[in-house]
Amino acid sequence: MQRTFLFDLDGTLLLDRNPDGNSPVDQFIHYCVRLGHPRNGDAARRLERWQHEYWSKQHQVEADLAEHGKDKFWVAYNLKQLSLLGVTGPLDEYVGQIENWFRDEYVYTPIVPDDVRPTLTHLRDLGATLGLVSNRSHPLDAVTAENGLADLFHFTLSAGEAGVWKPEPGIFHRALEIAGGEPASTLYVGDNYYADIVGARNVGLTPILIDRRNIFPDADCRIIKEIGELNEMREL
Repeated sequence: MQRTFLFDLDGTLLLDRNPDGNSPVDQFIHYCVRLGHPRNGDAARRLERWQHEYWSKQHQVEADLAEHGKDKFWVAYNLKQLSLLGVTGPLDEYVGQIENWFRDEYVYTPIVPDDVRPTLTHLRDLGATLGLVSNRSHPLDAVTAENGLADLFHFTLSAGEAGVWKPEPGIFHRALEIAGGEPASTLYVGDNYYADIVGARNVGLTPILIDRRNIFPDADCRIIKEIGELNEMREL
């Protein structure tokens, strides 16, 4: 049976890590510690789960943008993050300091894990069709080229091109149409339980959650810690 593998991009094949290996969530929490707020042991997981859920709700994001405008959107977002972390005190002042930190210190650093390219090359060599399906607004040609991923996929599809965002079924149906695949023989690999796993399952795909940071230990699906684990699945 011809297999189709659909992959999410950000957080799945492309990670954001600073030179110390810290994720954006870790960096945010470290800055809160610099502001004088002790780190709760479970803070990173709680905050990251909330972020995953929030960004899976496109209608909510659009409503918040409409309410706050682009200039104030991130102010409201960071206020919510501070509240979730239990930070108290002059939150408006802290948000201003966080904005300065983000502007002056934070640098987006995309990293492709070492096992991504050999694993996807292996799947292609087995005859699988590979697609990249992302909730980004713009076509993915530039980002795949910049990060050495362009030759790995038979096609790419952004939410902006599809006109619909995961977890809505339309983007998955469009990906299947391009791939010429059937839901029963298609696996979807992503890091966001709410957008990737729920969305893929709702259209009959087999979802695989990549959870490097143990954000969703109770997820009701197949969980892997590294992309390279796909090579070890005998059922593939």
